[in-house]
Amino acid sequence: MDLTVILGMVISITSIAIGDIMEGGNPLHVLHITSIIIVVPTAMASAMTGTHPEYVRAAFKEFKMIFKKSPVNMHARIKQIIDLAIIARRDGILALESHANAMDDEFFKKGLSMAVDGTEAHEIEETLEILIEETEEYYHGASHYWLLAGESCPVIGLIGAVLGLILALQKLDNPAEMAAGIAGAFTATVTGIAGAYIFMGPWGNKLKAKSHDLIKEKKVILAGILGISHGDNPRMLEGKLLNYLSPLEDKKSQFDKA
Repeated sequence: MDLTVILGMVISITSIAIGDIMEGGNPLHVLHITSIIIVVPTAMASAMTGTHPEYVRAAFKEFKMIFKKSPVNMHARIKQIIDLAIIARRDGILALESHANAMDDEFFKKGLSMAVDGTEAHEIEETLEILIEETEEYYHGASHYWLLAGESCPVIGLIGAVLGLILALQKLDNPAEMAAGIAGAFTATVTGIAGAYIFMGPWGNKLKAKSHDLIKEKKVILAGILGISHGDNPRMLEGKLLNYLSPLEDKKSQFDKA
């Protein structure tokens, strides 16, 4: 579970609720079922209209990724690549055939199999770069759906507010009901803004950020396979792959003894 997502939403809602209570309000009054029905499904449907069907499916298929920790372990992946490089250096690249067949990552399996089959390095690079581009486009489309839904929320909330005001103004002969109607109308605006900046917008940005981890992993795999194909020294290859790690990550070599 990615706690930054859960904590971000919980703290955002809590801070608003506390501020409302301190001003003498009641946060529960903002939870207006009619406003939620008007804003949330409409914004999602609007985003659906403006998104390619493939990416709409992708947005819901990859939704769980937003709340999970990144599936990428770069240190483990680099170690795996270097272990294979050591075997290839010692026993020849054909010794990697059984390792390629046992790969659980289809991208890695495809690239390593091509290298074992003797495919030219430039052909391996061209093939895998196409797969990387397609993967990047897939996650961009999926995250863009949620970002578009978030962008639509405030405007849909404004529509809900205007509809509520129209109904409220029809009750001029009953000031109490009109006031309640106006108050209810503005909950749609609150719902729209919250949907944009607490929920759907951040979901889209989080999915985009995590997809970058997946793309970076594939780039590391590609660089590793090319290095193995060229017969690079495992220590030198590791040094190159460690450059893909962020400044916050440990770049200690597995060849360095503790």
